[in-house]
Amino acid sequence: MSAILENHVPDVVTGCLEACHRCEAVVDAVLDQDARAFPSVGPHLRHCIDHFRLLLDGWPKGSVDYDARSRDARLERDPWAVRGAFRTIAGALASIRSGDLLREVSVTQSTAPGRPPLASPSRLERELVFLSSHTIHHIAIMVLAAKAVGVDIPSRLAVAYSTEAHRDALALNR
Repeated sequence: MSAILENHVPDVVTGCLEACHRCEAVVDAVLDQDARAFPSVGPHLRHCIDHFRLLLDGWPKGSVDYDARSRDARLERDPWAVRGAFRTIAGALASIRSGDLLREVSVTQSTAPGRPPLASPSRLERELVFLSSHTIHHIAIMVLAAKAVGVDIPSRLAVAYSTEAHRDALALNR
């Protein structure tokens, strides 16, 4: 394998890096308009950070438990801590290589109220796809939550990658 391919950032990692970048853009939009509105988006940002951290800490060991979130309340209130967390996550994501993507992981998560968590087999690649989609979904909620308190977050940040591809295909066919 050539050195160029070995150093290539896989597409699924690029998707996660973009999701992290969009989260930082959410923070910037709130701070630019009204920092007092941060608590409307902070819990969602913290939730996304928790998921990324769990995957990044767990995949090398082969086990990820998405229910074991730290739920650090400071991240719900401190936009600078959120920025730092996403930068750390981006650094860890950037170290993932194509050869890592097929790594098997056991993923544990609650599936229904009052039922025990389920452990399911997965791969790092699949979990990265999940996290980018999950994060964009939460950004969509953040757009609405911020709007409710008078802060405008660009809605383009909440557009799913598949929706972007669909829109691009429509534009090409015009």
